[in-house]
Amino acid sequence: MKFKEEGVQVLIGSESRIEGLEMCSLVLSPYGLQDHALGILGVIGPLRMAYSRVVPLVDYTAKVLSHVIETHWRGAL
Repeated sequence: MKFKEEGVQVLIGSESRIEGLEMCSLVLSPYGLQDHALGILGVIGPLRMAYSRVVPLVDYTAKVLSHVIETHWRGAL
């Protein structure tokens, strides 16, 4: 699975190309330093999930996590 560096990405069913998750959706967002993603935060759910609620939640959580990392650990990384 190839992931873009910024913003929320929604992969539905076989779009993820992950064996065993064909009947699931993934809502993913990178987090980390402003100039470098350290990881990906995500939700795995059913194909018919409440995307209008999950997408902003994943986006917000990734931004908060990135802010905490920037604020508290920038010098240590």
